[in-house]
Amino acid sequence: MRVGTVRFALEGLSLERLLNQCVEAGIILSDVQRPKVRVITATISSGQFKYIKNLAKKNDWKLTMRKVTGLPRLREFAWRRAALIDGALVFMAVSWYLCNCIWSIQIHGAGPYLGEVRQVLLDNEITPGRFNMNVDVEELRTLLARRLSGLAWVSVSVDGVRLKVYCVQGVPRAESDLADAPRDIYASRDGVVESVRIAAGTAQVKQGDAVRKGQLLIKGEERAWGESVNAVAARGEVLARVWYTAESIIPATETVSIPNGELTQRKVYVTPWYEWSPWPPPVFEDSETVDAQARYVLIGAILPVWLRLEEYEPVTLESRPRNDAALKYESALAALRLAQEAAGLDKPIVDKWVEYSMIDNVPEFGMNPGMKAHLTLEVMENIAK
Repeated sequence: MRVGTVRFALEGLSLERLLNQCVEAGIILSDVQRPKVRVITATISSGQFKYIKNLAKKNDWKLTMRKVTGLPRLREFAWRRAALIDGALVFMAVSWYLCNCIWSIQIHGAGPYLGEVRQVLLDNEITPGRFNMNVDVEELRTLLARRLSGLAWVSVSVDGVRLKVYCVQGVPRAESDLADAPRDIYASRDGVVESVRIAAGTAQVKQGDAVRKGQLLIKGEERAWGESVNAVAARGEVLARVWYTAESIIPATETVSIPNGELTQRKVYVTPWYEWSPWPPPVFEDSETVDAQARYVLIGAILPVWLRLEEYEPVTLESRPRNDAALKYESALAALRLAQEAAGLDKPIVDKWVEYSMIDNVPEFGMNPGMKAHLTLEVMENIAK
């Protein structure tokens, strides 16, 4: 049953029938008034108001709604203020998201191990914007303590939108013994920078930059208070699009055998110890190749004796050119495998393209022609080595 009431007015002739019909139908009216001879006002529940609308239409009465209360009123308000309510819901959802994400990472007391702590966080995808409920602080603390043997104590906590890492160093190592001695990171290959992730140091390149092998990517410096600069061991990842090339050559011809139709048969008796046949093997011309087949038939009831039936058919070998599309496909596939082996099978492929050329008199193929495929493979690779 719907909760709420509707105050209405009916205007017309023979309004007395309203009360009789409502009693017969079990409709309850309250606060019934007759301010005029041809006007009746009353209050009815919102769930039964549909019956009054049908009566008004049937008896040609004019129906006017005076006041609506309860859920119908609320529904009407919500319908007229739909944009406002939707905006409030979106605001609440965005606020909830912003309040349940990590937006700041603070590391205290790491000293020379600062870069290593940041690298561990990056390896575990602990970056601004991650849901704090997906961060297992105890597991992260255990991982940091296990990876960083130079720290005597590590604590990890989430405070609102901040992830805090507190470190206490053990016995400090000499600067010459530090694996984290100040250093820069350079490019190991030519490429175009796709993304830069810094754990320690200052980036010297950005997305879209074309870099050459040996170019400085991350400088081992970080700004301190004022205008001072601290030397650190640069750490980070620079993903770039790099290129590998490979070539392959496959024969452009294939050898097919053409039988001459002369079939010769020969029978040979075979035992586990020796073979014997009253018919000598057939003799063929030097220019012909023999296509030979054989099958065995057991003929000994007690002794192990078989009859080997041999069939010989001379064939002539002929060299024919291969289909151009098949040549291109096979040569490109072979070049792709070589390029992937050079790049590493774990590298994601961005793009690839092939150039084809026909080569005459290839020594490896008996001076026959061959199809050459020169393939360039573009992959995504971390060039910060």
